[in-house]
Amino acid sequence: MKKQKINVWVILKDAIILFVVSTVLVIIADKGFGMLKDKGVKDDPLVAAIHQNKFKELKKLLRSGENSVAVVDGHGRTALMQASFVNYSSAKLLKEADQRRSEMVAALLEHGAKVNEVDKDGWSALMWAAWSGQPKVVSELLEAGADVDLVGHNGFTALSLAAMRGKSEIVKQLLDHGADVTVKTKKGQTALDLVIQQKEKYMDEDGERIERFTKTLKLLE
Repeated sequence: MKKQKINVWVILKDAIILFVVSTVLVIIADKGFGMLKDKGVKDDPLVAAIHQNKFKELKKLLRSGENSVAVVDGHGRTALMQASFVNYSSAKLLKEADQRRSEMVAALLEHGAKVNEVDKDGWSALMWAAWSGQPKVVSELLEAGADVDLVGHNGFTALSLAAMRGKSEIVKQLLDHGADVTVKTKKGQTALDLVIQQKEKYMDEDGERIERFTKTLKLLE
């Protein structure tokens, strides 16, 4: 059997081409990340402190006056909206987050955050807090004059969002502040319609979730 002759030049040429292509890709990627950084994709210092649960750092940044509470991200969300939002299924974790975030919300409001500003979806900080299920944060926002009946682009209000998520404590808070139960989403659903729909969806389940929807339903009926 004849031995195949190795073409060193072909191998060397392929290696050079691979090196050049790899180098070009690295340069392009580096420039791309640089552009993202220049466009503010990286978290604002206030938002970074919020996400990292660094309350002392947040207060320090606010006192310095060097970081504006009016800065928004690509979705039009302010630091106040960021502080009003969490996403926990665990009741224990949610309660702990609510306590931390309520302190942050109070600090942001104290330093001039606008309570009724909305993002590109038409959601306010109160709407995010209602969706998240944070009663302490909701309380801070209501005390600061949050509009309970602001309507987002899809027709949701803080009340309909809380109802849809089975957040009975927040539904009660909003009702106590005069929330309008007749507002309909773009699909024609009131807060009551939404909670009935969700309860039916989880009808076969037992436990905490169906109990939440039952309590919410009683408040709205």
